[in-house]
Amino acid sequence: MSTQKAPTAAAGSGPAQSDDELLHGLGLREVRVRRGFEAVCDQIRQQLLRGELKPGDRLPSERDLAEHFSVSRAVVREAVRSLETIGVVESRTGVNGGVYVRGSTPLGITQAMSDMVSLGQMPIGIVTETRIELTCMAIRLACERATEAELDAIEADIDFHAQLFRLGGGSRNARSLGEFYRLIACATHNELIVMLVDSVSEVMRVLLSRIDPRPHPDMIAVRRKVLRHLRKRDADRACASMTLHLKHLTDYLESENRAKGRRPG
Repeated sequence: MSTQKAPTAAAGSGPAQSDDELLHGLGLREVRVRRGFEAVCDQIRQQLLRGELKPGDRLPSERDLAEHFSVSRAVVREAVRSLETIGVVESRTGVNGGVYVRGSTPLGITQAMSDMVSLGQMPIGIVTETRIELTCMAIRLACERATEAELDAIEADIDFHAQLFRLGGGSRNARSLGEFYRLIACATHNELIVMLVDSVSEVMRVLLSRIDPRPHPDMIAVRRKVLRHLRKRDADRACASMTLHLKHLTDYLESENRAKGRRPG
């Protein structure tokens, strides 16, 4: 009757490491209990991905969600704010007020890019390059396809934020700051471009807001210039103005991260 021999290490590989040695070498830490709002966010994300929640659906009230998840209303409030920040839901006021799932939510793309940037797996330059190319693609198509009403909507958005800044408001923490890019993308009449522009713009907005929540001082002037070129259907000049602005933002973000000696996430 033969006896089994204990496995030996491959030639030249040295003695096999024990599990304890492997774990120590990897530097893994103990798993800590997750914050409540993160668990709530994840469950709502999963419902979206499974199609159980759809664009236009209203979420249950804050009280009902708190009872359902067995958490405090403050936890639910924080979860909703987090989901609103990345554009998954939006709060509405009035008779039909409440928290609603936004349409065309590029949840998976936005989350994947955010995670990769935070983990240092995707350089800021790659995100910026993609944003510039996507925005210019949207501008070129918008020059061909935008209606006057769509261009008027872009102008109304610029006027709204200009007035907001004059009154001392306006912050990168507010997702409405990216509406300008979304409106240009909508003017392409291409839903996939809208989703991609939304995703990349949101990742950059969050990265910039962590450095400084104040918008770039030239933002309104640049947007007005881009709109003037859009109205003239001059895609080349509109793209040139937009590209220069986005490159300046990237240079600022990268220099601030280097000065603080940290990764972008």
